[in-house]
Amino acid sequence: MAILPLPLKSHFAFASQNKSIYAKVENNDVFLYSNPKNNNESKLFELPNSYFVRLIENAGDDFYYCVYKDVYGYVKKSEVTAMKGTPVNPFVESSFRVYAPEGLGLYSVPQLSEQFKKVTIPYLTDTLTYYGKIIGQEAIPEKSSMWIYCKYNYETNAYGYVYSVFCDKLPTITTNTERFEVIEVPFKDESKGAKELTSVAMGFIIVGVSLPCLVVLFLLVKPSMQKTDGVKSKLRGRKNKDYFEFDENDLT
Repeated sequence: MAILPLPLKSHFAFASQNKSIYAKVENNDVFLYSNPKNNNESKLFELPNSYFVRLIENAGDDFYYCVYKDVYGYVKKSEVTAMKGTPVNPFVESSFRVYAPEGLGLYSVPQLSEQFKKVTIPYLTDTLTYYGKIIGQEAIPEKSSMWIYCKYNYETNAYGYVYSVFCDKLPTITTNTERFEVIEVPFKDESKGAKELTSVAMGFIIVGVSLPCLVVLFLLVKPSMQKTDGVKSKLRGRKNKDYFEFDENDLT
């Protein structure tokens, strides 16, 4: 049973906001997974060939954690190509329509069952956001087993699957020809860079703390230095006299 991902969340913005690395899908049958376990239950939908996912971080040896549009998930490292560039059209931006007269159910898994039903989409709704497709239950015999993963905007955004038999105005997906220099290991030097940055930061912290301490120390010592210089000056002024004058002010 597939587990639907949450829409884009801020707690993973640390990498995506500062450094965007896109990876191109260059074959069919490349899927976005809900978890990095590489099984049919964790497949969310097939990613459109020739388009991109935005990588966030490594997720073990075999997967990247990534985002497609506003849906987080995992993609196999061996099935995408990381590239040094920002595509103009990284994702398929399209909507489609449902035309079931009694409305069409939106399900958490690609299976026609009330226990998985999230909401009923009204007849002729044509603002459903298209993400991708996946093979699921053949709900109508000898028809189709294809389901579409989509987003339905009503009171709140709802993500899930609709049965493709009752859908039309589906996008004609053209080939995205955008291509950039390949990045062999996109996250290889991140930890090293973090360590170097930490060393530089520590150097600035040490200098920043030391300077105020030196200034304070100087201000504390300066009055004593001035007082000593004043006593020496008075003694030098009296050295030509035949006797030594004691001045109480010299003690203060």
